[in-house]
Amino acid sequence: MKGFVSALIAAAILLAAGPICRVVRAADKLDLHVTPTVSIAPASVMVRAIVEHDSHNRALEIVAESLAFYRRSVVDLDGEQAPKTTELKLIDIPGGEYEVSATLYMEDGTKMTVRRSVMVMSSASPLR
Repeated sequence: MKGFVSALIAAAILLAAGPICRVVRAADKLDLHVTPTVSIAPASVMVRAIVEHDSHNRALEIVAESLAFYRRSVVDLDGEQAPKTTELKLIDIPGGEYEVSATLYMEDGTKMTVRRSVMVMSSASPLR
């Protein structure tokens, strides 16, 4: 009985002290909007990364790639003074399936990534 009471007291102390570590999901700090998600080539696609202000934010990398296209952009972030929204416009991109990703790099070397898919259909050849 003594061991049970001791364990119960220890558990109560840990709960009262608050969480020892907090799991941070990418969705809590980083969001990615890509519009339109389906279009016809040559397409213009708007990529918008939204980063929650945090003094540990150091860089944001946005990548759009398919079999025939690759574009990468890296923006330095100055912690809490960095803009919350970063936009990248992809103009005249060819047809294909694209993966667009945003990766947030933190001061301690950790990173988090969010991905979205985009489909750009090749324009149909004219009927004869």
